[in-house]
Amino acid sequence: MATSPSFEFPAPILKQSAGMKYHFMPVPAEIAEQLIEGETRRVIATINGIEENRAIHHSKDGEYFLILGLPVLRRIGVKLGDVVVANLISDPNPDEIEIPSELKEAFQMDEIAKKRYFSMTPGMQRSLTTYVTGVKRPESRIKRAMELAYKLSSNTLHGD
Repeated sequence: MATSPSFEFPAPILKQSAGMKYHFMPVPAEIAEQLIEGETRRVIATINGIEENRAIHHSKDGEYFLILGLPVLRRIGVKLGDVVVANLISDPNPDEIEIPSELKEAFQMDEIAKKRYFSMTPGMQRSLTTYVTGVKRPESRIKRAMELAYKLSSNTLHGD
């Protein structure tokens, strides 16, 4: 099996100033374009020695970047304005999603929700999983997992 090429570069941590205000890290165009030539934009980013699964995003003005968010910044120990050393490789398993235990338990109680979740695209599954894992308190994660299972089984998700 061929090894995926690896790209290392320094990048500042920036914050989007208009629209949704998120933290991000620019990716040089020549690196981003080589990585997304394949079937996926998903990458494994090692930032200051910490691995994060991310997606390469593309702005209207031709810039490439990784959205990091505050939880990721905390995990890697950086803040706005810091310069990090990043290493990117293509994610060999771009559709793999780690389902949190709270959501697994909700699915054990609601087979319809589980079936609907697994019928969705990996991107939608990832978004729903992030909704559950986006809070710290275990009670809040359980509440969100149960709420999500109900919405999945009753077809009351936004957009249904």
